Amino acid sequence: MQRSKRFEPIQQIVAASAEELAKRVAESGRRVAELDRQLTQLNSYRDEYVNSSKATQGVMDAVKLQNYRSFLDRLGEAIRQHVIKLDAARAEHEKRRVIWSDKRVEVESLGRAVERFRRQETHESEQREQRDGDEAAMRIALARIEAAKQ
Repeated sequence: MQRSKRFEPIQQIVAASAEELAKRVAESGRRVAELDRQLTQLNSYRDEYVNSSKATQGVMDAVKLQNYRSFLDRLGEAIRQHVIKLDAARAEHEKRRVIWSDKRVEVESLGRAVERFRRQETHESEQREQRDGDEAAMRIALARIEAAKQ
């Protein structure tokens, strides 16, 4: 069996693996984008809440002030937790991107190797055909020489 034919299934398996990894990279990218959008919304909500509370702060009693601070603390903690999730998602996305990139390089390398094998096999086949043609021409020429001697 030709080397190019032996390597083609390997190349196809690696290419399929690279495609699956590309899907995972895209999925993790969407997750990062969604978490980033949510963080923007949380920050925006906190800013709106602070700004609307500043307008009415002059009439806040102690209970309302305590509730206001408590809510801001919970919101701040939610934002901190969300940042942790976002950082983890970004790290996971980068990890997947690096793995996919390495796999893509492997696919390209296998593709080049298979193509090199094909060119080599074509070259060897052409040389065989040339050699066979030369031998046939030589046999015909020798046969004519022998026929002319008789």
